[in-house]
Amino acid sequence: MPSTIRQVHQLIPVFTPGDAMGQAAVAWQRVLRHLGMTGNIYAEQVDRRFHSLVKPIGQWRDSPDDLALYHHGIASGLVSRLLHARGRRGVVFHNITPARYYQGTPLVDALVAGRAQLAALADAVDVSIGVSAYNAAELREAGHKNVHVVPLFVEPRRYAVEMADAGKLGRFSAGSRPLVLSVSRVVAHKRTEDLLALHAELRRISPDAQLLIIGGYDAGHSYFKDLQQRADVIGNVQFLGRVDHQTLVAAYRSADVYVSMSEHEGFGVPLLEAMAADVPVLAFGAAAVPETMGGRGIVFDSKNFAALAELVKWLQTDAEAREKIVKGQRERLSELSFSATKSAMESALEAFTLSNHAPKKHQRPRVAVVVQRFGETITGGAEAHAREVAARLSRHAHVDVLTSCAVDHLTWKNELPAGHEADGHLEVQRFPVERRREMPAFNALSRTVFGRSHEAVTEQHWISEQGPLMPELLETLSLEHHRWDAVIFFTYLYAPTVWGVPLLQKKALVVPTAHDEPALQLHAFADAFECPAVLLCNTVEERQLIKARFPKAARSRVVGVGIEPDTKPDVERFRRDHGLKGPYVMYLGRLEAGKGVNTLLKLHAALSKRFHDAPMLVLAGAGDVKVKGKNVRALGRVSDEDKWAGLAGAVCAVIPSKYESLSLIALEAMAVGTPILVNAESAVLQGHVNRSRAGASFTSAEDYAAGLQIIGAAREKMSKAARTYASQFSWDRVIDTYLEEIERIRRQ
Repeated sequence: MPSTIRQVHQLIPVFTPGDAMGQAAVAWQRVLRHLGMTGNIYAEQVDRRFHSLVKPIGQWRDSPDDLALYHHGIASGLVSRLLHARGRRGVVFHNITPARYYQGTPLVDALVAGRAQLAALADAVDVSIGVSAYNAAELREAGHKNVHVVPLFVEPRRYAVEMADAGKLGRFSAGSRPLVLSVSRVVAHKRTEDLLALHAELRRISPDAQLLIIGGYDAGHSYFKDLQQRADVIGNVQFLGRVDHQTLVAAYRSADVYVSMSEHEGFGVPLLEAMAADVPVLAFGAAAVPETMGGRGIVFDSKNFAALAELVKWLQTDAEAREKIVKGQRERLSELSFSATKSAMESALEAFTLSNHAPKKHQRPRVAVVVQRFGETITGGAEAHAREVAARLSRHAHVDVLTSCAVDHLTWKNELPAGHEADGHLEVQRFPVERRREMPAFNALSRTVFGRSHEAVTEQHWISEQGPLMPELLETLSLEHHRWDAVIFFTYLYAPTVWGVPLLQKKALVVPTAHDEPALQLHAFADAFECPAVLLCNTVEERQLIKARFPKAARSRVVGVGIEPDTKPDVERFRRDHGLKGPYVMYLGRLEAGKGVNTLLKLHAALSKRFHDAPMLVLAGAGDVKVKGKNVRALGRVSDEDKWAGLAGAVCAVIPSKYESLSLIALEAMAVGTPILVNAESAVLQGHVNRSRAGASFTSAEDYAAGLQIIGAAREKMSKAARTYASQFSWDRVIDTYLEEIERIRRQ
């Protein structure tokens, strides 16, 4: 009988960006989620900046119901922790370099101790995993019995040419040829001296040949100093050290040949990266390299440097041969894919099963709604949308809401009590947020992440800092999914959706509320768009945007929202209560820079300075933007009654945001016959204007003034068009669509 477990945790000795073991653990965490399993990564050494992604080992609380997978490191103290763990235990073996490469150095004793530890673990673990068959054989030789192979993988799209730094791609590509690249740490067993010997022979037949070596090195070590001296004599050699992902892809994409001289590889991830970048691979066939290459590329077993130099020259100049090799490498890459790793991991863990219950059939649909914040006092498009959908679905299904204890979406500070509460017919379960967000640090991180390409670890780190981190919510989805026929996730942008959707796969529905913003460029969001049963989009523009960004996105439907306006808004009372005597334009929403409020204030100040009879700008909502200036009035949060009356009495509703997936305010304004003036940089808002013919758009102060004049001149005609356009947004139609998709999941 399979053993039941609750979570799978991974233990690693050290976590630093760029470290192969840390990258593997983060990649495998995603694989485990696709198998429905949650769990954390813990490290003996980790910079506090990364504690949202990888936790210090001191925070690990082992449980009899968990499985701990220890990524074996040389003489790591984690071994003793694993041996004393109360739950199930596993070891993941990447590589231990044979001591012969480090004779005469202090590392020899550590290498010997590392192998002794590996043998000592044999009878103490429930499962042993090698990242290659070569390593699995080493595990068996060390006495391990339940041994499996779970290969590593890369994501090919991260090595596409558009992921490269354009400037460096140009510089590398424009250099002299042939250009040979190698990516590895500069240490003894990687045999960098052999790369230099090959390069010397290559320069003999191609004087302009270049050698680029990417990877960390100790500039003060005698080994590196000797290499540098040799390189200076040969010429045209660059040690680039560690580089960012964009530079790495530029180097791969510029190289004529990728060469590996390493004499001990437990797997060889850079070999796959080179394949993903379509550069021919020439590799010494030591250890696991032949297995990783799988008969593709060129594997050699003799270091005849003169012959290898001729081979490099041939690969550079023979386009037909080069293309044939690249084609074979693409085939090999498809064999070492995410899905292959997932399948192998599933096989390795088949002796363990999640401690959940068998699925239940419910006469009345049971649905969960997952959203980052929830409550009557919480304003915001996605949260308000989620609350309205949940409330209306509760008339047809049992609905549970899974959310956080946070009110503030900037800090995720826990302000509401954890546990269960009722909200009308809804059952709300609140989970504590594990870590508060520090916005200055998060904004600084975003500036380094947005607008450039990255490896998976950097993107997952950004998502973990974005939050809100609610491990108990994810654990509930993993272990108690049988309670619900379907789970609806609101907004793609936050960790509960990105990490929760893979746990449920085809039981998940996602309401993405996506717009063209920097975060949408991150590949890490693919799971939120590709894994669910269906994407329920708000507009045609959102659906098109998602498909363009994620071609493998799940089936999608345009659903939107329903609008139920106040049919008799008391405009005169609203004016009287707020002291509004003349014409005004209205903004409703959060007073935040990200919503374009600062820009709106500047545009309206310019308008008021230019025209003495400019309408007043009335802003309703709360936020951190301080509203100042003449001809401007801030009302703070307003009641629904005031919202409808304020919109109905306005010359137009102004929506300055560039980032909208629907804009509920635009539809609500039009529902009471009020035209809209919108930021033209938002495709969604511009789409509303184009289809409704009930508004105008702007990109500048001149456009803003002109838009108000256009609306003022055609206010009556636009008002009729606005009401007609808004009438198509019916809650009955929206909820019927949700119920159709829920029933489709129940049938399947």
